[in-house]
Amino acid sequence: MRAEPRGWIVVPPLAGDAGAILAPPRLTPGACARIPLARAAGARGVPVLLAVPDAAGRLLIARALHALAGREAPLVAARGRRPELDRVPRGATVYVDLAALAPETAVVLEAMLDDRAVWLLGAVEPGVTPPPALATRVGGVVLELPRLAERSADLPALAAFILSRYGVSIAPGALARLAAHSWPGDLVELETVLARAMLVAGERAIEAEDLALDVAPVAPSPTESPSSPTADAELEFLMAELAHELRNPMVTIKTFAKHLPALLEDAELRERFDQLAQDAIERMDGLLENVLAFARLGPPHTESIEVEKLLERVVADVEPELNGRVMRVRQGIPGARCAVDPAQIGYALRNLFAGVVREVPAREEVALDTTANGVVTLRFAAGAEAADRLRRLAAPGDATSLADPTLLPLSFRLARAVLERNGGALSVVPEGGDATSVVIRLPTAPAEEVS
Repeated sequence: MRAEPRGWIVVPPLAGDAGAILAPPRLTPGACARIPLARAAGARGVPVLLAVPDAAGRLLIARALHALAGREAPLVAARGRRPELDRVPRGATVYVDLAALAPETAVVLEAMLDDRAVWLLGAVEPGVTPPPALATRVGGVVLELPRLAERSADLPALAAFILSRYGVSIAPGALARLAAHSWPGDLVELETVLARAMLVAGERAIEAEDLALDVAPVAPSPTESPSSPTADAELEFLMAELAHELRNPMVTIKTFAKHLPALLEDAELRERFDQLAQDAIERMDGLLENVLAFARLGPPHTESIEVEKLLERVVADVEPELNGRVMRVRQGIPGARCAVDPAQIGYALRNLFAGVVREVPAREEVALDTTANGVVTLRFAAGAEAADRLRRLAAPGDATSLADPTLLPLSFRLARAVLERNGGALSVVPEGGDATSVVIRLPTAPAEEVS
């Protein structure tokens, strides 16, 4: 007797009104506009991608779509990396988190789509890309729903919608309290909080003190939330750039090994390759030490420090890397101070200067200007292509592709991350011709600390 299939179950048919689930305020107007297309896709077995937070009731939305499409075969929910999809009934609707699938299971699913064996409701978190083999196939009909933290304007209508089934109202103060919360548990968390508040309030309207929100959390920034898609993307870029930086020295070492027999007979060639190999190993050691130093950085310990003294230390540290280039420093108003973690900002500036030096042609000058308001400007000559790469990487939420062969030096990205962690900012400004400025804004010290 064959064992029960692993990794999927048949989901009970939807008992409620599918139309109410697939309408405002649960869905945004943009998502609602896609519902007719998704319904038609169900009738023809065309895959639909649900770019919806799991905690926003994604399975409930899938059940509503399945009901609305009038599919006769059951809805099957697959879980885990390796569900036995080949045992799913033919004609079924399959709801599956595409980002969680193992590569071999993604291949099975692709084959099932080739055979039109199932209707796929592929699911991902907003901002997450499905596996490459499936991304294009499921991109025809996409139903997107932002996280609740990005839908603060919808909170009053959502709260009223949730409470309407109980005949309960909510006071303006409670709504303001809901708007101040970051909702890491999305819509499911909102429903739970309101259900408890309704029990506490009894027959009266829900007040702010009835809400079980112990603290008033502020929505975390991408750099503060390691589990957010933005942070995941930053980590992905970090790893891609580390691999990019390591590839060249690795090629040198592989070439050295490949020509080893010839090197044994040619002393001059052996000496030249030996130096190249040593340089490559030192470069890799330096890269890894730099990444380890970044990983060891904890929360910033802010203090007031003179910008001039901070820059003097950094310029002295990077002097060996200038390789004949001239670093000209022009101090603005003496005594200008910034409120930062000196060690972390020193790390960021050293990486930034090292990244800039790689973009500056030999024997060109790098001018370093400072002002009293925490602005530090690096001016240098670089080609238009280098300036464009710098500008794209410095832009918030940059859209640089991992397939871009012109990934910038890893040091530049590390510098930007640490500057932002300390409340600073980074921008790149082209100034005509080949001139470019990298502008660093450091948070200034409070007025009473400025001498």
